[in-house]
Amino acid sequence: MQAHTFSRFVYFDTNILSHFAKNKQLWSKLSEFLTENDLTLAVSVQVAELSDAKSLHQSLTELFVSVPSALVKSWDVILNEEVKAHPEKRTETLLTYPLNAIIFDGVQKLRDFFSSKNLRDARKDQLENAQQYAKRHTDLKGNFPPSKTGKYTREQADEFAWIQVMQWLGDTHRDFLASFQNNIKNFRPEVFLSVRLFAHLIFYKYYLGRREPNKISDFGDLSHLFLIPYCDLAIMERDLCNVLNQIKRHQDTLASTIVRDIDFVKTWGRH
Repeated sequence: MQAHTFSRFVYFDTNILSHFAKNKQLWSKLSEFLTENDLTLAVSVQVAELSDAKSLHQSLTELFVSVPSALVKSWDVILNEEVKAHPEKRTETLLTYPLNAIIFDGVQKLRDFFSSKNLRDARKDQLENAQQYAKRHTDLKGNFPPSKTGKYTREQADEFAWIQVMQWLGDTHRDFLASFQNNIKNFRPEVFLSVRLFAHLIFYKYYLGRREPNKISDFGDLSHLFLIPYCDLAIMERDLCNVLNQIKRHQDTLASTIVRDIDFVKTWGRH
């Protein structure tokens, strides 16, 4: 049997992870699917969202050491790598640490991690970032007018994403952005897939879709989007899956990613 490469990843959002944690009978099929397709379950910010779900910590611990899974890089590391790779697209691995290996160090360490201060702090940071995202959305919406027809159009999506990339880099990598002050033609916003997917989701959902965010956590849930362009498969809750597939049909940010909803989990044998 070929060795697992930890080079191809599948991302489950919080709801999908919870579903697996509550349904152990699915684990063998999941492990088989991941192994056959040389996929690794990516574990990142969604774990912080589950830090309060103490009843699931034991099951999640067992799940992560039972199937090919790994801690992957956070959004800021991915953005740093996109900056470093510019003007090319980033090609670094997402891998930080294979969780299957933790079985040799003691599963208890992983279970303790779920209730650790570090994870609680990560969740706190996530919620604070969500407030910033919400404010940025409110500030920008009034400054980004619809087309001449009076309605937003798909043709505006990349312009909106370009503005988001500029704003984001202005906050996080000001010196890098300033280096293009006299040669802006050499700046390639298209390589920043992480921020662009974040922007496209906001544009498709709240501008084209004419929805309004119901709560701050709507923006917190977007923090995992930075990973998805670098995953081979993402399984998300139905509404987000639908919006991401709209984006996939019309933009390039998900060109390398298949996006499915929970129904995919129910039909493992057909894929």
